Amino acid sequence: MTRIAMSWFDMEDWLKALITVMADTGFRAAVSDDVKAELREHAAAVGHRSQLAAWVGALAAVLDDEPLVVVDPRTHRGYAFTMSGIGDNGQLHILLADRLVGDPGQGLVAGNRPARPWVEAATSGNPYLGPDDPAIRCFRLFDGRGTYISPEGVPAGIDPLDGTRVLVLHPPNGNYAMGVGRVFEHMMPTLRLDRILESTETQHWLARLAPAVENDLMANQEPLHPWFRAP
Repeated sequence: MTRIAMSWFDMEDWLKALITVMADTGFRAAVSDDVKAELREHAAAVGHRSQLAAWVGALAAVLDDEPLVVVDPRTHRGYAFTMSGIGDNGQLHILLADRLVGDPGQGLVAGNRPARPWVEAATSGNPYLGPDDPAIRCFRLFDGRGTYISPEGVPAGIDPLDGTRVLVLHPPNGNYAMGVGRVFEHMMPTLRLDRILESTETQHWLARLAPAVENDLMANQEPLHPWFRAP
């Protein structure tokens, strides 16, 4: 009984060590999927008692070298990405806007690019934006099955469609603010735009998309200009 009791107090030290190493891309690559699944299982068992355990579980769910297809049904354009080290969907929103918003003549999405402090908070700068200058999302995201993708979720929660994670862009319909650019300060994210899809590829995905179930808080709001910022 003494050993069991003492192991609880030792656990926090081991969790801190795990958080440090799991934030490293090379370390995550060396950990097998089975071990990551075991980490998630054990972390979930005590996550309600230990925030550190919850963080370990989240790190064990981080995707690396993961293909991602993004479809804009308004312009019938599609994009192929590879993502690694992204801690939550709020961070993914910021990085997607940074990669996608640009000149429509070059195949990108029309709108205003995100402010540099927002992108820095999502990558390598201070992750905390605070209430005075929060990041405002450019899109509402849905998966290929029509499910709303909340900024509070994680990329691993995006349900694959035909074996690939797919995101569908919808108007933001409001100023959804995010005060934190990334949840794991020392984990370096990458979101690489590999290519703009050919028209036939985009049509392939458009034909498979389920209608969006628009039951989120912004569903019935009037659309606003991308990156609208409240006064």
